[in-house]
Amino acid sequence: MLSDADIFQRYQTKRIEFERDTEISLIGHSLFDMWSDWQTNLEFKGQTVANLAISGVSSCQYLDVIAKPQHIKKLGQSVFFFLGVNDIVKEADYSPAQVMEWLLQIIEQIRPLATPHTRYFLLEATPVCRINTVTNAQIQQLNTYLAEHCPPHITFIKTFDAFADHKGDLNADLTTDGLHFNLQGYAVLRQLLESYV
Repeated sequence: MLSDADIFQRYQTKRIEFERDTEISLIGHSLFDMWSDWQTNLEFKGQTVANLAISGVSSCQYLDVIAKPQHIKKLGQSVFFFLGVNDIVKEADYSPAQVMEWLLQIIEQIRPLATPHTRYFLLEATPVCRINTVTNAQIQQLNTYLAEHCPPHITFIKTFDAFADHKGDLNADLTTDGLHFNLQGYAVLRQLLESYV
């Protein structure tokens, strides 16, 4: 598991992303962060994207290492959050309710960068396949809580079914390792997100 120092080091390597003035901001873990490995200069429907995600980060770590120290310098009009699944594995005081609390605290920290027209979106956690650190049952429990308790000013985006096979596992055609997406997986993710921009 990545420590706070590891998370900060990853931030340092992509610091320029945190200072870019773009129309869309991605805040999250490896499933956003690794998108840049497949496609550089991300755009959604011609809108520029800043990838502010950090591989291996939990919601708690993103709050403490990135948001509270105000490392995010610019915020797009559309902000997508993809966080929560790493908390299941990393955080001793994990609960779905605690993840929602950390997410709301992140939003409070970045709110001074927002405009009255900034829109927030929270992505449902996606399934895994043959991963021994987290189960799809745990992921579904988190997703159910987040969907039921998502505040009105945040749009909840269902993603689980778009990535699941007939058994409810991550579709093997969309992944490199049972957890992370391949290019085909990112095509599915792009289609989901572009329907909101």
